[in-house]
Amino acid sequence: MPITIARLRQVILVLAGLLVAVILGFFFYARYRLRSLEKDLPARLGVNIEQTASGYTYSQSSKGHTLYTIHASRLIQYKEGGNATLHDVAITLYGPSGSNRVDKIYGADFSYDAKNQIVSAQGTVLIDLQGFGSGSQSSSPQNILHVKTSGLVFNQKTAQADTSQYTEFSFPKASGSSVGAHYNGKTGVLVLDSQVEMTTSTNDNPAVVHASHAQILRDSKRAFLLNPQTDYRSEKGTADNAIVDFRPDGSLQTINANGHVRVVAANGAVITSSNSVTQLNEKSQPIQTDVAGGVTYISTTPGESMHGTAPSGTLTFGPDSMLKHAQLRDGVNFADQVFHLTNDPKGTASRQMRAAKLDIDFAPGPDPKKSVAHTALAVGNAVVTLRTIPSKGPQEITTVSGDQLLALLTADGKALRQLNGTGHTKVIDLAKDGSIDTTTGDRLEATFNTQKPGKSTVPQSATNPSQSAQTSQIETFIQDGNVVLTQTPQKKPGATNPATVTAWAQHAEYHASDQVLHLTGNPRLYDGQSLQMAALRIDYHRDTGDAAAFDSVKATYTQQNTQNGTPSTPAGPALGGNGPVHITADHAFLHHATDVSTFYGSGSTDARIWQGASSILAPVIELTRTPQTLKAYGAPGSTGPVVNANLPSAAGPKSGQGIVRVHSRTLVYSDADRRGDFHGEVTAEDPSGIIYADEALVYLTPASKTAKGQQQSQQAQLDHIIATGHVALTQPGRKGIGEKLIYTADDGRYVLTGSSGNLPRVEDAVKGTTTGATLIFNSQDDSVVVSGGQSSAVTQTRTPK
Repeated sequence: MPITIARLRQVILVLAGLLVAVILGFFFYARYRLRSLEKDLPARLGVNIEQTASGYTYSQSSKGHTLYTIHASRLIQYKEGGNATLHDVAITLYGPSGSNRVDKIYGADFSYDAKNQIVSAQGTVLIDLQGFGSGSQSSSPQNILHVKTSGLVFNQKTAQADTSQYTEFSFPKASGSSVGAHYNGKTGVLVLDSQVEMTTSTNDNPAVVHASHAQILRDSKRAFLLNPQTDYRSEKGTADNAIVDFRPDGSLQTINANGHVRVVAANGAVITSSNSVTQLNEKSQPIQTDVAGGVTYISTTPGESMHGTAPSGTLTFGPDSMLKHAQLRDGVNFADQVFHLTNDPKGTASRQMRAAKLDIDFAPGPDPKKSVAHTALAVGNAVVTLRTIPSKGPQEITTVSGDQLLALLTADGKALRQLNGTGHTKVIDLAKDGSIDTTTGDRLEATFNTQKPGKSTVPQSATNPSQSAQTSQIETFIQDGNVVLTQTPQKKPGATNPATVTAWAQHAEYHASDQVLHLTGNPRLYDGQSLQMAALRIDYHRDTGDAAAFDSVKATYTQQNTQNGTPSTPAGPALGGNGPVHITADHAFLHHATDVSTFYGSGSTDARIWQGASSILAPVIELTRTPQTLKAYGAPGSTGPVVNANLPSAAGPKSGQGIVRVHSRTLVYSDADRRGDFHGEVTAEDPSGIIYADEALVYLTPASKTAKGQQQSQQAQLDHIIATGHVALTQPGRKGIGEKLIYTADDGRYVLTGSSGNLPRVEDAVKGTTTGATLIFNSQDDSVVVSGGQSSAVTQTRTPK
């Protein structure tokens, strides 16, 4: 159908009417729904709301004391279960009556479970815990513990606040964090669940403490830490647990660490113990630390290793927390080993110390901010052992001991420079040759020279040269009071035990430069075999075993006995007998290697040796042990007969025993041959006459033997004399002259002979001169027998005096 304008207009009018009808329908329907909604909305939107309030406050008390107060700027309470929502909440917790403790919890939004009386924070919570003090001091801003956390749940019944969320806290002088926290308003206990970390400051140096768990008891001003770890000044410490006590102002007072206490110093040294208790001052600086339950110290560097142990100890600190004093008790052991020696990179050295108690004083070192050991006092069976082990050659060991040893250390605290000892002091030295030298005395003062390892022993990249370890060797030592020296040489394979040299004195002084031990104060020396010597001063050479004695020297060689008690071959020189041999001299020198002992007289007094009635005097007397010989002579440049010998002689039945006095320039006596060789201007005098000669051989009687072939003890006596060279015999009223004379002591006869061109002769004041091949002077009847010669008229002629 064709659409005309009139028809189009009609359609439009119909559509407009329908549109109006629709709009009116929606209008009336909306009005109806609006009135219905107006009636149902409160039920739909506020179905659990019982009431709303502004400025809500709730308190709970017990026996007239307020326990806590909850205040909110607005409260919305729900019908179902009586739950509510709190906005801008402040919870105030009051401590026990009389404590004046007030703690506060702040938060923007909390939900409240009325049935279970639990208040739960919906966001960030701030907690202010009153400090350890009381009154105005505890509530001052400087003494508040601030805590920031989230997810906090507060139980009205128990006054317990809990969170499992990350928690931050700050003390007056420290701050930290943890994961999870619990706080009880009744007990005032704050518990930090895990991952505890706290940072504080001491001497402007940060100190960080980590723990797996912590509890803070404010009423007792105490904190408990589980598995604490500390970091301070590049030092680290750990323990199984620790108890920290605070002062009222919040400063640390004591720290009690227990179980596997371990401290690692900045230089890598490790100190361990079972427990430790540290006292701190008002600035939380350590004053004293007591350690117990087994203390160990271990330090290892590229050039040195140290290890020490003690059951207990105490550390005392000075200003700026610098170590001032350390005391280790109840059995101390310390060892230090150096891996490189000067000029011997492969050599090592060690020092070890043992004592019942050790006190160490510390002082500022080259770095004024660091303290180093200054002195160390070891008490109670104190022992210091120094050992040097070169890469080639034997080791050397020196041990110093005493009731008390005081060590003075070098400026850097790394080496021993002096050691003073009192009470039963002893020095034992194992020398390079294997001999053992020991000295004991009442008091000791030893000085040491220090050696640093060579620069090439350790790579520079491996260690700081300024921290190089040092070794110490004895330079001098002085001992006083009842000094005793012993030296035992090393036993050689297949040889008998060597003799031990022993010396006594009141004062001993040793110098390592010459290896000489100077003994004064009534010194005495025993060579371990037969010689005992005393003087005003004795110098003993520890390296060679030589000895020198000065002023008023007195020596005795004693006869050694066999196991059955009979005399054995004397170990020292003898004058033909078996008794002790005595010597006096001005000074003497004993040479160990050659077994030669030389005794010197003074300008006015000769050295003297005697055994029984036999004696020898001379400016110099030289004794050799092997073979047993004696030499007597004058000082260099001297002339004349300076040797004087006095020998007992059996002069026959008429004269009895007498003394023969022999003078000469020199004497050489062999005890094995029992012969003395006198040389130069010899005279031999006895009661029956005087012999003059250039030389004389004086023989002693042979040593008598027992049935077992052992030498019997006896007094040595002159047996016979053989004089040669310009011989003359003088007796009262007559004189015999010849070239050789033999005197025999048992019959008192002098047999004078000469040569074919120079016959012996006797010149008598009454009878004149008589010659013959042999002239026999008989001291028993004062007769002379002339035998042989060119004239038979003079043969067998007896010429009385």
